Amino acid sequence: MCNLFTEVLKKNGYNVLGFLDPIHALVHIQANPNQYCLLISDFRMNKLNGCELGIKVQELNNNIKVIIISACENIEGNFRNFELLNKPISIPNLIAKVRSYVK
Repeated sequence: MCNLFTEVLKKNGYNVLGFLDPIHALVHIQANPNQYCLLISDFRMNKLNGCELGIKVQELNNNIKVIIISACENIEGNFRNFELLNKPISIPNLIAKVRSYVK
């Protein structure tokens, strides 16, 4: 999913980096906190879930918006009320959602 979303968003004109490991993503964002405006993350991941990653990212730059993708309708730990997109998500819906955040 990460590779597919990355390629589709790039083809639609967005500058995108995709990470399969949340720790690698966090390290990159820590080094470049002002280069990002949107984080799209799966909820279930090893080491950090999507909400934990979103919180850490917003601690670095509160202007970064966060979208969590999950098969669950309600997720634990979404204390910041990150936008939740339920799986399966269609490509047109993904692009529309990104467009609503990145103008």
